[in-house]
Amino acid sequence: MSRQEHARLIVPIAIFLIAVFFRFYALDAVPPGLNSDEATNLLHMQGLMQGQFKISFGIDAREPFLFYLSTVPLALFGPEFFSMRLIAALVGVVTVMSVYGFTRYLFRSILIAGLTSFFAAISIWHIFWSRYGLRAGLSVLFVLLTLWWFWRALTPSPALRGRAGVGVSSPATRGRVGVRVWRDYALAGICAGLALYTYLSARMLPVALVLLTLFAIVLNRERVWTYLKGLALTGAIAFAIFVPLMIYYAANTEDLISHSANLSILDPRVNQGDIPTALWNATSAVAGMYLVQGDDAAYRNIPNRPVFDPLLGAFFVIGIAALLFDLVRRDSTEPVRMRAVFVGIWAIVFVLPSVLSDDPPSFVRTLASMPAVMILPALGIAAVGNLMRGAVLQRIAPVALCVILIAEAGFTFRDYFLEYAPSGTAFYAFDGHIVETGYWVNRNAVTSQIYMAPLWYQWPTMQFIARRTPMKSFESRDTVVLPSRAAGKDTLFVFPQEQENKANKLGERLGALGVREVLPGAFGANYAVAFRVPAQNLPEPGDPLAVLSRGGDFVKPQQTKRAQWDNQLELLGYTVSPEGPGGRNLTVTLFLRALQPMSTDYTFSIKVRDEKNRVWGQEDKWAGTNSYATTQWAVGDLIIEKFYPGLAACAPAGDYRITVEAYDPKTMATLAVRSERRSEAESRQNDTPLRSVSDYELGTFRADPSQGNRLEDLEPEQMLDAAVAPQARLIGWTLTPSDGRAGERFSLSLFWRGTGDGSVVRNAKIRLGDSVLVEKSIALPPEGRGLCTLFDFTLPSTTGALPLFVNDAQISTVNVGR
Repeated sequence: MSRQEHARLIVPIAIFLIAVFFRFYALDAVPPGLNSDEATNLLHMQGLMQGQFKISFGIDAREPFLFYLSTVPLALFGPEFFSMRLIAALVGVVTVMSVYGFTRYLFRSILIAGLTSFFAAISIWHIFWSRYGLRAGLSVLFVLLTLWWFWRALTPSPALRGRAGVGVSSPATRGRVGVRVWRDYALAGICAGLALYTYLSARMLPVALVLLTLFAIVLNRERVWTYLKGLALTGAIAFAIFVPLMIYYAANTEDLISHSANLSILDPRVNQGDIPTALWNATSAVAGMYLVQGDDAAYRNIPNRPVFDPLLGAFFVIGIAALLFDLVRRDSTEPVRMRAVFVGIWAIVFVLPSVLSDDPPSFVRTLASMPAVMILPALGIAAVGNLMRGAVLQRIAPVALCVILIAEAGFTFRDYFLEYAPSGTAFYAFDGHIVETGYWVNRNAVTSQIYMAPLWYQWPTMQFIARRTPMKSFESRDTVVLPSRAAGKDTLFVFPQEQENKANKLGERLGALGVREVLPGAFGANYAVAFRVPAQNLPEPGDPLAVLSRGGDFVKPQQTKRAQWDNQLELLGYTVSPEGPGGRNLTVTLFLRALQPMSTDYTFSIKVRDEKNRVWGQEDKWAGTNSYATTQWAVGDLIIEKFYPGLAACAPAGDYRITVEAYDPKTMATLAVRSERRSEAESRQNDTPLRSVSDYELGTFRADPSQGNRLEDLEPEQMLDAAVAPQARLIGWTLTPSDGRAGERFSLSLFWRGTGDGSVVRNAKIRLGDSVLVEKSIALPPEGRGLCTLFDFTLPSTTGALPLFVNDAQISTVNVGR
């Protein structure tokens, strides 16, 4: 067996083994943790395995090919993240071997093919995505296969394929070549169509194929129609395969463009109003990723590590020069020029998604260009080798090359496996702290009811790791949830370490009811903060409020009166706290309990009404600041919820009453409420029917006049800018109703702009026609503030269109009818 035959056998085997090692070594542990994108994919795949077939996954319209492919290992090994990473590693190895096969076909050189595939095998750029269960790695393979078949179609004859001989001599041979050409175009179309199901960067394939065809036409105008018909065939087949996904995108246009549009350089939030500068900066960043500074995201790269180290970077630059030399030198043949353009178009077109996005350089959006990029240092080494003359240099060169390759493989192993993988950077980038907390939660769920902070409850990594653990969640800013002790379990409230302040606030509210715990972690930081409420400190079914005496002020009601809504919900007590200047900022705390499971997400409404039953303050929401719907409540749950129905700017001074009601937001039907003030037994005793009402009165309070508001909080129906007295300007007014009949009541709200230091007092005389309705002194707020004053009037007996004046300034006309 000759040396060349040995090389043909040994080189691909060696490349295969190297690719397998770097993609499968410690795959169950590296990268550490489970990144949220991987977890999202696993959740989608779990649904797919349960029969929830989709052609697009998630709100960012993830292409489905990887999901379909991963069903095999998931069926064999279950829905674990190793199953998905196994597919990524297999795809990575196949990609490296395809790089070898293609570059050998492209250059007819075992050396260039071996070097290119070796660099791909040890490239951290590609290793990252071969050990990471995301769909981007699959796009590299199908982009490569598409371009491989398309290259074969563009260069059908032995001469154009770089072999000896010129043209095709016989009609029979020409016929066979013609069949192969159309077959290759068709296979390129199949691969292109499938590529569109892998990752969004594959959408650049049409651009690359069109550019390659145009350049092929420039080099060989005699075959223009063959090139154009071949491109059309490739496009038609790719389009036919893409039709199902296209139909979905046509019906869900937002899924197609929203994610990309939000990350586009055309988005003003990205370009900051200067597209040319943003484009230049992005291009510079992408150009610099090869030698200067790579992707800084720790879940996409060893932060800031460029694609090549200085040694390979030097060969990369030489390779670019060699490629350009092939393109421009006079004696270059057509296939050599075409090959140079082919590599260049591939390397440039598939980095455009990063150039045109929000965070260049992105190693995921440029990944499809990887095979072409790896060709360049291989060309550089070959060019240097060709310059070596003399027996000594020719003997030294192979040894030196082996040393370089071994060193580069060693650097990759050191950088990725020995330094990056065990680092805190990688651990937190791949949500290792969330994974560990999830396992801890799973263990505690045996003896505890788990309430997870929304930040982690909604995070895909936690959702996947704790997918078999019953958990609930609520936003704790204005809420405390205490389940009944009937279950016999403790309650554990879990927060990420970064929300320690929020956790401590909950602990302050729980007081002696709860005990603080921390989950210590690696790298000198805690993973999570938790508060445990032992079962004996939870509400008793018979007297749920009794244990609250040991808690903080937040969980202690001022009043303990009861009311029930339709035998589903129970009000156990409440606290009413007028706060702020004039007692106009109102806080109401409700103590609620679930009496039975509910199938409707009821909304609670707190309203503040004046003596005329007008609503001047209101807040409607679910518990947990709209995060803990009643359908999530378990029987016996005690929910303590704050509401903030502060008085509106125009609310006059006076007495107010506070009511609460519960309603279905879909139908707006309110639940009937029954209070202890009028029990069913009392109704039967007095022989009068029990009256169902929709709201329950919590109490009354008195508010003083407003001392002013922020200008942005004033909302007049009609804007105005009129001086009605020295240093007194109206900025708007509201008339309710705008027209009426003589003798009817109406209200006028005047909105004033503040002036000076707040000590200015001006007289305001309000006239309707010739009738003076009121004359009153107005204390104006300071500069930068505003004031609303409300006046209630009776329309005069005079009818017609009457001018409405404030002092001598007419602000409107009121139509008074009979």
